[in-house]
Parts: sequence; C-alpha cells; structure tokens
Amino acid sequence: MKGLVSIILITASWQAASMLGWLNPYLMPPPSKVLRAFIETADEGVLFIYLAASLKRVLTGLAIGFAAAVPLGVLAASRAGVRAYLLPVIELLRPVPPIAWIPLAILWFGIKGDGASAFITFIASFFPMFLHTFSGVRHIEEIHLNAARTLGADRKMLLLDVAIPSALPFIVTGLRISLGFAWMSVIAAELIASSSGLGYMIEMNRSMMNIPNVICGMVTIGAVGYVMNEAIVRVERRFSWKPGRQEP
Repeated sequence: MKGLVSIILITASWQAASMLGWLNPYLMPPPSKVLRAFIETADEGVLFIYLAASLKRVLTGLAIGFAAAVPLGVLAASRAGVRAYLLPVIELLRPVPPIAWIPLAILWFGIKGDGASAFITFIASFFPMFLHTFSGVRHIEEIHLNAARTLGADRKMLLLDVAIPSALPFIVTGLRISLGFAWMSVIAAELIASSSGLGYMIEMNRSMMNIPNVICGMVTIGAVGYVMNEAIVRVERRFSWKPGRQEP
C-alpha cells in the first residue's frame, strides 16, 4: 500500500510539473499522454506482441541460466577439485559485461529469431545465480550438517535434504538479481540486434521521436519485472523452511 502511495505521488507530481510548464512536453510528456499511448498500443495489440517476444527471451535465458548455474554452484561448493578448476574460469568471464557479448551473439545466432537475445540473457543471469548458489552452500551451518550425519545421512542426503534447502534463500536472491540483469540485457540486445520485443519498440519509437510510446515501453518493462519479482518472493515464502524477515 505504501508503495502504491509513492507511485501515485510521483505520477501526480510529474503531471503537475508538466501542467505548470516545468517540463518540456515534447521531451518529457506528461503521464496522461503516456497513458493514452499505453491504451492505444494495447488496443492495437502491438504492445502485447512486443511484450510476449521480450518475455519469452527473458524466461528462456533465465531458465537455461538457472539450470546451468544452480547445479554448477552446488557442485563447486561441495567438491574442492571442481572448485579449483571452475572458479578461475568463472572469475575470468564474470567481469565481461553481457552487452559485450552482443557482437559474438549476432555472429553465432544471427539477428533473426530469439537466439542472440536469449544467449545474452543467459550470460546475464548465469553469474549471479552461480555465485549466490555457491555462497549459500558454502555458508551452511556446521551444526545442521553434524545433526544430519548423526541421524545417518549420507552424502547424497546431505546435499539434497540439507545443503540445497539451506541455500534456497541465497538461490532465490540470486534469481531476483538475475531477473533484473536479464531484463536489462535483453532490452539492450533488442535495441541493437532484434526486430521485435520491447527494446525494438523503444528504439523504433525513439527514431520517430514518439516519446510517449518510448516511456510506455519503459513503464511496461518495470511493471512486468515487478510482478515477476513478487512471484519469485512468494515462491520463496512458500518453499523456504527459513522464515523470512518481516517487513517493517
């Protein structure tokens, strides 16, 4: 509720500043024009077509990143030999920005289709999830492991019934961070190497100086990202055995 109040106050202030002439209506149109652009693009179906294309790429990259990062993170945290070989490679590639991979992604996958954008999204989402999974497993309380061993747990049970559940809050945090990186990267890729998606919509309208539609695309990204983040938080509350900290 407090967040909704903040959004209403910011929107009202923006509208008031536009009406008072404090903002250039051509470069920074008022919320009323952005809302009109949203209604028009939604009514035409264009907004949802672009949104579906971007959402597909984000979900594809996140899914592949999750499927690769979580097992590798658990394996590296639990096996010293794997850790010795894998971590140097991870730390060598991690500083490279996902956007820097775009030229190679275009060469490998081409501009048509979702390959290049999905690959960039995978790169963006992999490293946060890997590092948080790795940290989560490495920071398991020793008392939990000892208690499980006392009850007769073998290595497999320690991994599946103790390590992964204990690391779940870390994994979820990594997934939430990866979600933001995935959206940033897929929009950047669509701005450069795509003929569909919200990034393409933003760039196309920018070239035509249709600023309300540009902001409409940006607001759509924020709104959908917010909903996805809330969904992840609710999943964590449902499946995590560690009680989450209550919001003040």
